[in-house]
This record gives sequence, C-alpha cells and structure tokens, in this order.
Amino acid sequence: MRRILRLILIALALSLGAAGSASANNWGPFGVRGGFSADGKDHGAEIFEAFASYQLPWSLRSEGGWGLSTEVALTAGALSSGDDLGFIGSFGPAFDIGNPKSLELDLGVSIAIVSRDRFGGRDYNGIQQFISHAGVIYHFTPAFALSYRFQHMSNAGLNGEINPGLNMHLFGINWYPGR
Repeated sequence: MRRILRLILIALALSLGAAGSASANNWGPFGVRGGFSADGKDHGAEIFEAFASYQLPWSLRSEGGWGLSTEVALTAGALSSGDDLGFIGSFGPAFDIGNPKSLELDLGVSIAIVSRDRFGGRDYNGIQQFISHAGVIYHFTPAFALSYRFQHMSNAGLNGEINPGLNMHLFGINWYPGR
C-alpha cells in the first residue's frame, strides 16, 4: 500500500512540475478526483487518482468560447475494493464540449492498466482494461473548476468470456495553469 501511495505522490509531483514548465498553455487541467462504485455489487469499490491533460491543437470554438476542444488525458491512482488495493493508470483522448468559462461536457475513452485483476473477490479478467466516461465540468474561475464524471471500466471482452465491468461516480477538483 505504501508503494502505491508513493507512486501516486510521484505522479502528482511530476504533473505539477510539468505545469510550471508548460509552454503555450498546452498542459492542463491538472487535478485530483475520487469516487465510488455506482452499483452495490462491487464490494464498495473506490478510486482516487491524480490527472493531467495535454490540450491538442484541434478545436472548434466561437469567439465567445463555445464549442469543442480535444485533449489527451493521463491518470495515475489507486483502486480499492474490500481489502484489496492496487494501482490504476490510464491514457486516452477526451473531448470537451461547451464553454471553458462556464460549463463543459467531458467525454472520453482510455486504455487502463491495473496492477491486479482481482479486487474484493471480483475477477476483472486481466490487468488491461478500457475506460469510457461522460461528465460535466463547472468552472468557478478561469483557473478553477469542479467536475463530476460517470465512468465504466471493463476489458471490452478481449480477455475471454468474463467481462464484469465496473461503473463509478467520480468527483474532482480541476486546476488550469496560466488562465
């Protein structure tokens, strides 16, 4: 458990260090989020993660800010269920639809790696997983936002017949450097 917590702290420190050296404001948001299982059958699964995003150059925005932007998201954190605790990390594209001055819809898919395939007596049939998410981001200031996301993690049936999946509610704090 201590090793996993150290990895999370290192990932967070590296992401914050990257924020200070980011050029042209391509990095951000950065933040933390945590959540819990959306259905009771998952033995109280919980997740805590640090995240960072790199803004891609492809976007369609009006002068008022409304529109669509693209990014690549990176996460590192801990997944627990029952007495089991393990690392989870993900990488993948995301789309923000709305206005970064007020409210945005956040959609994305990621490839995820977990350090174990069994949590809380539940077999996820492999350490490679896929995560899809949909959420909202509410911007209080240009540099600070709160977020909610619903995410689904599963092996997409690639590891055989067992594909239990895990649905989660996550709540986050987002920080946008340079805004």
